[in-house]
Amino acid sequence: MMQRWVAIRKSLNQDWSCSVVGSEVQQVRRLRRAPSPRDSACSLFRLVSASILLLFVGLVLDCSAQTEFEQRNQKGLEQNPPELKFVLRTKVERSAYHLFETIPIELAYSSSRPSTYSIEIDETMNFAGWTHRFYVEPENTVLLTLLEFETHGVICCESDRQYLSRQPTVLKRELTDYIRFEKAGTYRLFHTTQRVFKGALKKEDFGPSTIILTSNILTLTILPDDPDWDVQQLTEALRKLHDPRVQANYDAMKQRIEKIGSELGQDVAMANLLDQTELVQTEKRLNALDTEEAIHERVNLMDMMSKEDVQEERDYGGGTELWQPLLRSTTRPDVVVASMKARAEDPGFGVDYDYLDWWATYTVLRDHTELFRPFSDEAEHQKRIHSFLLCKIAEEKDIVLRLESMLATKKGVAKDVTALAIETAKGFIAYQTQGKNQTPP
Repeated sequence: MMQRWVAIRKSLNQDWSCSVVGSEVQQVRRLRRAPSPRDSACSLFRLVSASILLLFVGLVLDCSAQTEFEQRNQKGLEQNPPELKFVLRTKVERSAYHLFETIPIELAYSSSRPSTYSIEIDETMNFAGWTHRFYVEPENTVLLTLLEFETHGVICCESDRQYLSRQPTVLKRELTDYIRFEKAGTYRLFHTTQRVFKGALKKEDFGPSTIILTSNILTLTILPDDPDWDVQQLTEALRKLHDPRVQANYDAMKQRIEKIGSELGQDVAMANLLDQTELVQTEKRLNALDTEEAIHERVNLMDMMSKEDVQEERDYGGGTELWQPLLRSTTRPDVVVASMKARAEDPGFGVDYDYLDWWATYTVLRDHTELFRPFSDEAEHQKRIHSFLLCKIAEEKDIVLRLESMLATKKGVAKDVTALAIETAKGFIAYQTQGKNQTPP
């Protein structure tokens, strides 16, 4: 703002010297008289007036210089209840991260008036816990993860509301679970949520809050890709994933959570305790590593359907879809698709329906990246989801044809599993394309 003020002042002074002061200089040269007290008073008046004018112009220019992103954030902050504070920050005091690195964040909620506002902790049994948006600038090199892009359903209906106090309630998450940066650069982002309510839980109140709470702007620097760091991270991640101790600690935590009496309590513990174990954190780090070598490992480490799952599909129809923590997001869908295609061509590998489904999903992401950019509103979001589903049906049809051509080369169990996946996919495609005249598979 100071630079603008100086520039404007210099310009205005030049204008004045051409009009008012210039004529006075000519007069002084002509009469050669000393300045009178009246001249000093006039000069002082002009200086004060100019200062006020420049201050006003500077303020106007400073406001007009705000980007649309900043204006949206400012408007959201102004609508926050004055007693509430919502802080978005990194987990550690860092602002720079590698291109393929997970970014741990914290969402801190507090209230200067205890027992006045409550926060929904659960994200499974009602809509409030999952009603949020990340706004990013610039957004043309940002991709939404599948977790963020997809429409979310809930198992209705329970709630875990906790009152906010001056001591912040902190939720630990990974930003890379929601958005991915395609390129190095400086990014700014803020978060909005509808999980904070006035008062405690009301009966049958399981929807989002009417309060749209807005966070501060967080600035991050994404560094250019570092091949040496990539190799080190891949080596370390693979070592930990094969470490019996890491798996044992995860299993122990899962058993503790399963002993919790309520399903609601288990859901909350899964999101806030199990998600922070070394095994899950390692999976997230590997999922974020988008080198060709890492993606190849991620595809090879995909969870495959169990024999029981395959038999259940054979007996009852339907298709099993797995969580696949190593394929939750990518900035290089072309590499994922190429790796999945290469593995599918192995005669000894059985392509189950879940594998086919993920293959189709990432083919859509590869060919229609624009669908996964940040959206302006929920109407646009739903429109994109509709387009995504149509594209996915087309890709599934194409993959089915590919698998049918590979079927002759498959052997034993691999052939049986692949044949069942083809049959299951055809059933879903027929149901989705013909609608009411078809029975769901």
